[in-house]
Amino acid sequence: SSGAFYPDTTKDLQKRDDSVEPGGQYTYTWDVTEDQGPAKADADCITRAYHSHIDAPRDVASGLVGPLIICRKDTMNRDSDKHFDAEFILMFSVVDENLSWYLEDNIRTYCFEPSKVDKDDQDFQESNKMHSINGYMYGYLPNLTMCVEDKIKWHLFGMGNEADIHSAYFHGQTLIERHHRVDTISLFPATFIDAVMVPRSPGEWLLSCQVNDHIEGGMQTLFKIEDCKKSTPGHNESTKIRQYFIAAEEIIWNYGPSAVNHFTGQELIIDSESHTFFEQNETRIGGSYKKAIYKEYTDGSFTEHKTRLVEEAHLGLLGPVIKAEVGERIRVTFRNNASRPFSIQPHGVSYRRSEAGARYGTAPGGELHRGCCSTGRSLSYLPLSSHVSPGTTFTYEWDVPEDVGPTEQDPDCLTWLYYSAVDAVRDTSSGLVGPLLVCRKGALLSSGKQKNVNMEFFLLATVFDENLSWYLDDNILMFTLNPDKIDKDDEDFQESNKMHSINGYMYGNQPGLEMCKGSVVSWHLMGLGSEVDVHGIYFSENTFVTKGTRRDTANLFPHTVLTALMKPDSEGVFEVSCLTTDHYTGGMKQNYKVKKCHWWNVDLSMYLHEKVYYIAAVEVEWDYSPNRTWEFERHQYHEESPGNLFLNKDDKFIGSKYKKVLIFLFNPTGPLLVSNIGDKIIIVFKNLASRPYSIHAHGVKTDSSVVAVTNPG
Repeated sequence: SSGAFYPDTTKDLQKRDDSVEPGGQYTYTWDVTEDQGPAKADADCITRAYHSHIDAPRDVASGLVGPLIICRKDTMNRDSDKHFDAEFILMFSVVDENLSWYLEDNIRTYCFEPSKVDKDDQDFQESNKMHSINGYMYGYLPNLTMCVEDKIKWHLFGMGNEADIHSAYFHGQTLIERHHRVDTISLFPATFIDAVMVPRSPGEWLLSCQVNDHIEGGMQTLFKIEDCKKSTPGHNESTKIRQYFIAAEEIIWNYGPSAVNHFTGQELIIDSESHTFFEQNETRIGGSYKKAIYKEYTDGSFTEHKTRLVEEAHLGLLGPVIKAEVGERIRVTFRNNASRPFSIQPHGVSYRRSEAGARYGTAPGGELHRGCCSTGRSLSYLPLSSHVSPGTTFTYEWDVPEDVGPTEQDPDCLTWLYYSAVDAVRDTSSGLVGPLLVCRKGALLSSGKQKNVNMEFFLLATVFDENLSWYLDDNILMFTLNPDKIDKDDEDFQESNKMHSINGYMYGNQPGLEMCKGSVVSWHLMGLGSEVDVHGIYFSENTFVTKGTRRDTANLFPHTVLTALMKPDSEGVFEVSCLTTDHYTGGMKQNYKVKKCHWWNVDLSMYLHEKVYYIAAVEVEWDYSPNRTWEFERHQYHEESPGNLFLNKDDKFIGSKYKKVLIFLFNPTGPLLVSNIGDKIIIVFKNLASRPYSIHAHGVKTDSSVVAVTNPG
């Protein structure tokens, strides 16, 4: 009863479940065994899905998908004190109607002139990619209603293609997901997440995917929290107020202020990697752009900038770091010194609907406005907090109650971000983003620094798409030598304006990433951007701990955050970079320096056991599909196998065979490098290939930060 068609040596009656013909019927029987149910660390009920699987991509795109909830034994009893007041199931998916079995039917039924439709036209195909939540777009998903203090269970899952990278953001609320405090949940195709929310703030709130392309595509809905006059537990009133004075200001920002690629030593305008982004000519802007950023002032007169400390030099174009402990209130007086409306929208804190920095739904006061999610159900109003006009000031107040603070399994301080959300895509592309920390009570010194941390660094990894900036036209006029020649739709021009940066710096130009060996370093990592912003942030030569696991690489996506604690034990200059290939070559890489600050920081580790591995790089002919029998049987119901595109060889296509270079281990234990803590690994590397190669390992300590290059032979 698998319901999936594939060559598995079964036949006759055993094949009946694979494909049910039109008008036919089959009864599937699924056993819910212990090893398919919730594990020890899971919630009582976990989220799964079911779908048609004859041709899964086309079947699912046609609509055949649904949720499956699997619970521990005896936990579905509604009289149990573990039950929830409401449960909601949400599927985030860019449903590609171009893949639907019913595309031809839809063209004939809904196009005014079906004969004129070109199914290969890119604009036509894009128009059929429906950025939806449960099949609804732009706020039309109904019946997401709950009460203040309800216990809500959210079941979320993703389906779809490589475009289906989702950051589901619950505005104004926080949730518990896998014992950690979150307000944004990352989803991918066939990713299943369950999370618990206890809503505190009444009003109509936005739930949206924060990936830029998906915001614009309509992957948004509203959930309504009603004050049902339930008894509420006593919440400590915020006593201490932390005051910040922040302005939005327009500046000229240089992504490479030294004019040098610090990884090659060449000038940015000459280097082959950086040339695309830093060349300035008749039709190229170069590496400097007009942007809007958040700047901190000393007081509400907004006459004197607050000077950044030496340890804040790495922040770059990020706004000031906002910090608060549980039980406190944050008051931000925001002055808009820019030329268009902006706002401040925070993650991870509690605020009233009238304090939201984003435009949507219904809120008291303000002017009549149709927000992003107007459904025709009612007129919506725009609170003043969501659009601070040029030359005006608005004061935001955000609370930090216990129920937005770190859980027992979280670090002392949670990393969040704040940003302008008048137009979340264009505002952030213009530069308006900053870090925010929510800490346990007593975790901060009077200076605002963390008690148990020696150094803090805040890193925003994003491809700033200057094509989406409010200031693109200004930048064309100011920096190109012949603005009239610019074609803003030209792909090469657009690519030159996609700046792969960390805090607005590229190719090693970020200053201030210096620390002492043996010190406790807190890295606060943030993501932002579009579908391309899938980041693997790698710290060479040192490891860190996050969510109870030791790693050297952190995954970031738009509007996701991470707190990582590092105790660097290797001295030298090392790399912190995104290992997504296009981002690495595009400049999303910096250097951080670990220096010996105290004489007692000596490595006394004893490595008593050595393991020697003999490894060679060997060039071979590799066949990706030596035998296509299984493939042809799997796709026997298709007009042709989808593998033909990749595996057929003719005048214009290579086929399935490629020359490659592989690692061969001349070692009796096989192809794995296996070692225990306390071992010393020795690699004898022989380069039998025709060009220089090297070996670099993750998660181990080396004698030098320089990777040795081995020439052929």
